Amino acid sequence: MKILLCVTGAVSSFVIPSHVLHLRTKLNADVNIMTTRSALKFVSKYTLELHSGHPVITDAYEEVNHLLVPHIRLTNEADLILVMPATANIISKAATGICDDVVSTALVAATCPVVFVPSMNGNMWNNQSIQFNVDLLKRRGLYIVDPVEGFEIDGLQKTSGVMASIQTVIDYIRQLKSENKTIL
Repeated sequence: MKILLCVTGAVSSFVIPSHVLHLRTKLNADVNIMTTRSALKFVSKYTLELHSGHPVITDAYEEVNHLLVPHIRLTNEADLILVMPATANIISKAATGICDDVVSTALVAATCPVVFVPSMNGNMWNNQSIQFNVDLLKRRGLYIVDPVEGFEIDGLQKTSGVMASIQTVIDYIRQLKSENKTIL
């Protein structure tokens, strides 16, 4: 299975390198990664490249391994696109078709299943605009792994917008794979 992992700028991005290893070993997935610029505030490009074994795409205009338009090529080759962590920003962009960075552009170009794994403050997750956009994504046939209860970094307050565990995400992908023959 080829997974295109889109990493966005949530605090939880720091756990993504270990999650990449789980995707590679538990799903036997080939994982390519693209990130928003804000994701690189929380995790380094080099660390992601070490864990995935591939160059990380951070800009729609960079040439990587002689791919002139890598965000389109990787999107076309993916069996599944996994947006993890998915911020309120990327959820809203994807719902409305905004293409102003490499990740949002790839999402609009996607023809394979797309799974969002939200991670944000509970107030943001419960915001009416975000819930509207989540519902819009679901109506368009995209998938959401609902966030769970946990603790915010700031103040260690309980919150409802915590990113689901990697095992939950893997189980979700396995379930999709068993139901949907378009995921190889």
